[in-house]
Amino acid sequence: MHILILPNSFKGSLSARQTARVLTNALQKKHRVHAFALSDGGDGFIDFFKALHPAARIVRLQAQNAFQQKKSTSYLWLEKEKTAVIESARICGLGKAKKEELDPLGASSFGVGQVIAHAVKRGAKKIYIGLGGVACNDGGAGLARALGTRFLDKHRLPLPNGAQPLRRLQYLDNTATARMLRGIKIYAIADVRNPMLGPTGSARVFGPQKGATAAQVRTLEKALCIYARAVRQATGKDIAHTPGTAAAGALGAGLYGLLGAQIVFGADFIKKHLPLEHWARRADLLITTEGKLDEQTLYGKAPLAVLDMAAKLKKPVLFLCGTYAPNVLAKLPHKLHLQLGCLTDFAPTPADSMRHTARYLRRLAHTL
Repeated sequence: MHILILPNSFKGSLSARQTARVLTNALQKKHRVHAFALSDGGDGFIDFFKALHPAARIVRLQAQNAFQQKKSTSYLWLEKEKTAVIESARICGLGKAKKEELDPLGASSFGVGQVIAHAVKRGAKKIYIGLGGVACNDGGAGLARALGTRFLDKHRLPLPNGAQPLRRLQYLDNTATARMLRGIKIYAIADVRNPMLGPTGSARVFGPQKGATAAQVRTLEKALCIYARAVRQATGKDIAHTPGTAAAGALGAGLYGLLGAQIVFGADFIKKHLPLEHWARRADLLITTEGKLDEQTLYGKAPLAVLDMAAKLKKPVLFLCGTYAPNVLAKLPHKLHLQLGCLTDFAPTPADSMRHTARYLRRLAHTL
């Protein structure tokens, strides 16, 4: 049997590249296997691009993390194309943050702006920014500040970094940022379609993942509402309701509203950059993975590209996940020949499945 493996990461457990390696090793003795690690903009975005462009080189630098500590980070540089590939999760990521470090009201995306500035000085004409897996929820205000945008209170004094100070935002001057980025194309690769504000917005849906209490979620929503109004007045852009602006603590909002970025959804990005249909036509079985199969999967995440392709070509697909929301199964693409493998069906507890994801993936693979 010819198996095509197109995994997304198990966030907090295995990267997409590690998942591809585990499944390939488990299956290649009995089957012909082709694997390619996916990324919808979150963890593994640079690995995805590096696989597409092996000659690209890693550029290392210092930048602030979400908690405004100076840390080592990196981005990918394609010299011939004068293109930079930035992974927000590498700069202000949530993955390695300790629970006691989480600060949803004070965390900032300033470091992402520092990396963008570094790429601009290097001569970037095109910048791809992968969105997902961050610890901040400041709407991208921090990254814009690092590029020269001024956020002022009623006394015309600059606001500090973080989401909470945005409640005092009265004046926004984006002139320096717009001038700095003139002629540069920026693409924000979003792993969700949610808008920044509202019941499916950044604060209410993703704030708790970044440690926000119910009271802090209300503070975040209010702060981002004031921020959205200021951005609308300064640029004419609606960052409150545009799909994808909730991505990565609403970094998508700042990139779209203040940097003029084009928002591209992860599944669409993957379809454009990979010959999925060519690969899938030669396969007898497709395998994709994700930590949790839920409605967010259908909002533009990487596995959706695989499911759409499987439905189009009438190919069977095996979806391996840590856990899943039963209500989402009825919302999957029609005429999909789907088998679901859930790690929690093998592990004694969800926590154990996260600690030993590779072990349970091997066990599932050996059933094929």
